[in-house]
Amino acid sequence: MTEDEKEPGPLWRRPRARWALGVPLGAVLAFFLGAAGLGTFNFVIHETSTNEFCFVCHSHEAFIRAEYEASSHFSNASGVRADCADCHLPHEWWPLVTTKAIVSLDIIPELMGKLNTAEKYEAHRGAMAEKVWSEFRENDSQFCRSCHDPAAMKAEKQSPMAARIHAALEPGGKTCIDCHRGIVHALPQAAAGN
Repeated sequence: MTEDEKEPGPLWRRPRARWALGVPLGAVLAFFLGAAGLGTFNFVIHETSTNEFCFVCHSHEAFIRAEYEASSHFSNASGVRADCADCHLPHEWWPLVTTKAIVSLDIIPELMGKLNTAEKYEAHRGAMAEKVWSEFRENDSQFCRSCHDPAAMKAEKQSPMAARIHAALEPGGKTCIDCHRGIVHALPQAAAGN
C-alpha cells in the first residue's frame, strides 16, 4: 500500500449498516440540542438585563431605584421608558455577552458589604460615576445615541445654546455625557459643580 492509498481514519470510513441511520439522527439531535442551548442562553441574557434583575442587588434597590423612577427616563410626556440595560449594556449580541460576563463581577462589592449603607454607597458613588462616564466618553455615548439621534432633533424646540452644541457634535469631540450628567442618577458630591 503506497502513501497515497492509506486507509482512511475511523471518522472517514463508511459507517457500518447498523450505524447508517445514527449519523443523520445524531446530526439532527446535535442541531436541536444546540438550538435549545442557544435559546436558553439568550433567555438568561434577556432575563438578567431587566430592571427587576438589576434591582435584586441591595444597593440598586435601596439607592438607585428611587433616583431612576424620579427621572425623565422612567416617566415622561411621550411615555417612552429607558431601562437600565438601554443605558448600561450594548445592544449588539457579542458585545452584550462580553459585557455581561465582565459586569457579573459587580456582585463582589455587594457580597463584601462595600455598598450596603447609604454612607458607604455615597463614598463610592464618585468612583462608580467616573467609571461609567469614562466608558460613555470612550464609546461616544453610543447607548444614548441608540435612542437620541442628533440628526433627528428639532433645533427650534431647543434652547439656542443646546441647538448650537447639538449641531456641532462630531465623533471624537464632546459627547452626550459631557453635558448630560445626573439625568437619571444623582451626581456625586464632588461632581455636583461640574
